[in-house]
Amino acid sequence: MKRPALAEDLVPVKELRSNLAGWLRRVDENGRPVVITQRGKAAAVLIHPAMLDELEEGRELVSKVLRGLREADDGAVSSDEDVWADIDALLDDAEGGRAAGVDERG
Repeated sequence: MKRPALAEDLVPVKELRSNLAGWLRRVDENGRPVVITQRGKAAAVLIHPAMLDELEEGRELVSKVLRGLREADDGAVSSDEDVWADIDALLDDAEGGRAAGVDERG
């Protein structure tokens, strides 16, 4: 994730209101978040939707890793064969659903 350039990516809320389209275009073009200030303090951050997706995916990954570590500490460990069998079953289900969706649409 890109970091905001503090000299360029800080905007008071009044300025943001007066040129919202320009700030949205800027976020889209350079990918950097914009820090919105109110009374001289950071109040919010404007980010590109792809960056939000990236943050959410990262948060989900960390959560799954932590859950796995807790399960391993508790002795709830699965064999490689079981894990790959579960993955294959999920992929088969996903591919079957996609194929059914294509068939239904013609």
